[in-house]
Amino acid sequence: MDEVNLFKLFEKGIVKDGGHNVSVPIKKASGEKYEGKTYAIPLKYLYYNEQNGRIGVSLSDYESSSGRLIPGHNEEYNLIIQNMLADDDDEKTKKEMEALKRNIATKGQDEPGYVLSDGRVIDGNRRFTARRLLEQDSAVTEQQYFEAVILDDLSVQNYDDQKKIKSLELQIQFGKLDKVDYNPIDRAIDAYKTIVVSNIMSVAEYTDFAGLTVNETSKRILEAELIVKFLEFANTNPDNYALAKQLDLDGPLQEMIPQYKKIKDSDNLDQLLNSLFAKIVQMRASKEDFKLEFRQIVKSVIGTKNEEKFIEDMEDATDSIVEALDQKEVIKNNIDLFSTLNSNQETINAMAEVQSISTNHSEKAKNLKEQTMPVKLVEKAFNSIEAIDKKTVLGLPKLEMKKLENSLEKLKLQIDKLFSVEE
Repeated sequence: MDEVNLFKLFEKGIVKDGGHNVSVPIKKASGEKYEGKTYAIPLKYLYYNEQNGRIGVSLSDYESSSGRLIPGHNEEYNLIIQNMLADDDDEKTKKEMEALKRNIATKGQDEPGYVLSDGRVIDGNRRFTARRLLEQDSAVTEQQYFEAVILDDLSVQNYDDQKKIKSLELQIQFGKLDKVDYNPIDRAIDAYKTIVVSNIMSVAEYTDFAGLTVNETSKRILEAELIVKFLEFANTNPDNYALAKQLDLDGPLQEMIPQYKKIKDSDNLDQLLNSLFAKIVQMRASKEDFKLEFRQIVKSVIGTKNEEKFIEDMEDATDSIVEALDQKEVIKNNIDLFSTLNSNQETINAMAEVQSISTNHSEKAKNLKEQTMPVKLVEKAFNSIEAIDKKTVLGLPKLEMKKLENSLEKLKLQIDKLFSVEE
């Protein structure tokens, strides 16, 4: 398709008046407000924005196995992104998209989107997708239009404009619309790419536009850092973030964040992370719940005197897993990952060893916690009694004083009973 200019198409009558005016959350570089006029745009003049947070992660999945996809005005590109957003393999997403499609078919588009003058869709991907699905439905005869505000002065090639576009996406996507549309991995990677990789925004700016706290933004970046380190461990493309979604890494990585903040600068960080990543891979392969052994190890082994022993015990098995993954040219997805690990007996044995070692360390940590529990409970009881003011006791009514004496007598009897059992 030749170069698209939606305003020229409007002058020709191809793009039509949308009939609405909206308040645009961002301003022009001059400080002026955008007019907010909406236009009804034929779908063939629009294309998905590969720099959108969710689309970028989904694209990494496709490109890991099928090669680089060139964004722009071509139907192959749009159809691939459409299938990602409609996701026929995800029953929940499929039902939601069908419901949106029916709603737009009967009631029209209740919220306009935002596009650039070349047809790049900045906001409204799900509504654009629903319109595309309607256009592809043989039972629908009328032409479909996507109603949107055209941001005439912005370009994704300009650094300052990238910031404006991102702020618009954050304010609308995370602030009001489609909140449930973002997977936790998508959110973490979006913050990481915006703040760390592209340096489009500072933590404070991202926090403000996304309606978060600084702590929430920082946690997203830390989770993304762990994702990047896991991808390196797994020997996949460094931007194959989709693998993290396929392995459902959000839960285990969230458990790791508090400890990761403490050990980021330690000398044995890589060894420790590799040990934990080996455990995650083993968990996902065996469908083990991360809330059992993994959580116990992260909370009660990492950062303690037993950490070094854990790394030492895991070293041989972890090395075997890393070597097996490194023998592949590149791991493409979770199926490729598990087939590689199950391809030889040495790695199968290593996975079994990881489970055995982690069970051992988890049980030890649990037992130690149980052993120290009586001491903690007694200290708590002592502190509670010590906090009682003597003057308050002496001023108690007779009935209350009698209750207190009875309670203290019961406490004394319980203490005597504990020691008599030990003897």
